[in-house]
Amino acid sequence: MVKVMDEERLNQTAEEMYLLFPLFKNKLFRHKKRLKQKSLPHSYFHVLKVLKSRGPLPMSEIGRRVCISKSNMTSLIDRLVENGLAERMPDKNDRRVINIAITKKGNNIIKEWHVHSSQDIKNRLSSLSDEDLETFYESIKNIRAILNKMDDS
Repeated sequence: MVKVMDEERLNQTAEEMYLLFPLFKNKLFRHKKRLKQKSLPHSYFHVLKVLKSRGPLPMSEIGRRVCISKSNMTSLIDRLVENGLAERMPDKNDRRVINIAITKKGNNIIKEWHVHSSQDIKNRLSSLSDEDLETFYESIKNIRAILNKMDDS
């Protein structure tokens, strides 16, 4: 049984999380993701980043990693393939499985996006005092460490 104080802290933490995500988006991640003057959906970048870091994966695994339903993944992958950012490849070990891989063009888009977004985030963080920046950095490290301890279920 969860103690009353523990339950209250869980409620407070959940409420703070709902408030934190919009702040991150509005304060740090306002940069534009563009491909030849066309705006790209965030989901494209999430999928491409997973493919860049993990290599070719089945569509279901990509969807699991970026929290996108299987039904939405099909059309998203179709659009990435149509734009030349990803390609379908048969699995070497199982002919029934089709893996999705990032293309050279997709890698270039991720590289370009990373350079611009990193600079934008650094510009925003540079307005903080040294003390606030250090506190923020330590807080981010702590949040990552704690989230990595949580179950994925």
